[in-house]
Amino acid sequence: MSQRIQAPGVAARWTLRLILLGALLLMLRLNLPGHLTVDSVLALHEGRFGVRTTWNPAFFGWLLGVLDRIHTGTALAVGLAGGLLFGAWALLPSVRQRTSWLAPIAALALVALPQVIIYPGIVWKDVQFAVCAVAGFALLAFGVRDPARSTPWISLVAAAGLFAVAGLLRQNGLLLALPAALAFAWARSGVRGWWRSSAVAVGWLAAVALLTFILSAVAQPQGMGRPDDAGAKGVRILQTYDLVAASAIDPDRPTPHIDRASSVAGAYLRGQAGRIYSPERVDTLGLDPDLADLLRQVPDEIIREEWLELVTEDTGVYLEARALAFQQVIGTPVIDRCLPLSVGVDGPPEALVALKMPRRWSRGDQRLYNYATWFMGTPAMSHLAFGLVALAVGIVLLVRRDPADLPMAGLMAGALGFTASFFAISLACDYRYLYLLDVAAITGVLYLALDPRLRRA
Repeated sequence: MSQRIQAPGVAARWTLRLILLGALLLMLRLNLPGHLTVDSVLALHEGRFGVRTTWNPAFFGWLLGVLDRIHTGTALAVGLAGGLLFGAWALLPSVRQRTSWLAPIAALALVALPQVIIYPGIVWKDVQFAVCAVAGFALLAFGVRDPARSTPWISLVAAAGLFAVAGLLRQNGLLLALPAALAFAWARSGVRGWWRSSAVAVGWLAAVALLTFILSAVAQPQGMGRPDDAGAKGVRILQTYDLVAASAIDPDRPTPHIDRASSVAGAYLRGQAGRIYSPERVDTLGLDPDLADLLRQVPDEIIREEWLELVTEDTGVYLEARALAFQQVIGTPVIDRCLPLSVGVDGPPEALVALKMPRRWSRGDQRLYNYATWFMGTPAMSHLAFGLVALAVGIVLLVRRDPADLPMAGLMAGALGFTASFFAISLACDYRYLYLLDVAAITGVLYLALDPRLRRA
């Protein structure tokens, strides 16, 4: 204990934490009571009234509802996001034996980014997901930091809870539990041996799965344990989007299964796909009411059969369609059309009336948006740039391989893997979808700045 108190960099460590505390307070001052878009308003409506109206994850609405019952509105949701993110960063100095003055300098630059000073104030499931993931990896790093001590169970349990929540906020978020478990097993293998550390990691994964199941059941607005068909709706939307994209790429491609259910729907799809399809987002499909009406007559199983034939028989067309959509979400070529930021409050009028929440666009909101525009179109708001940073940070940490480095490398790998999963599921280019990639890279830079030595401690 005395060695930790006298460890080099105590002044730098507390300076960093003061900077992070100041940044958290500034973020809250600038953004409370929170910024809401259509998704946010509908999720809050679901949580307050317990009625499903969207196909987004039920857990997000449930979480907002719980916080809303404690304090009406979304201020607690903003506080939760900010507390998890800045709290995770404040925990990182305890992971290293020393803190360089480079860390507070880096923090001063990083907290100026819109992803840090504005995004936690936006009530989006993508933000809550990302901060839960970052906090989960930080807890694992804290738990394995000292090879001479066993991992505190409270660290493992809290991390398992955060990863379960992350998986319920983003359908593909459970992917992150795998690199987390591998990183834990690797970090503890020098003390326990690979067999024992792997067994604990597998048990931890089972705990994440169990917590996910329990929280998923609790979060169902229809009642404990009743199934929610929002996931099935999302799958159908994705499959329909891929089929429209395939017809836009190759108008002569047949659609035999859809034709069998409705020859009119198949002919209209093939003839109009080029006009309707946009790789930027699926929303353009809803702008054609005739297509929506025709496809409504086609059962889910027919859409599924048509999509499976596209994937297995016309794989090249399918991959081209997926590549077009992925290019938009990873590269955001025209960032202004990819919702890079949202401030104020807006949503369906009937939902806002029910929530007794007026629309909002204040001078403060305008100033925040103007501030963020200085970063748009630069590497500071580029998923590709942050992806390269995350890759570089991950390589450095794997070269150094201190025990605590491995969970942080797992965060980099998890963020990159999560990003790659959008090749298969991307529906729109909204910047928030890959917010995890940005905030993971920021976390990695801050972690390396704490102790930039390449040799193992």
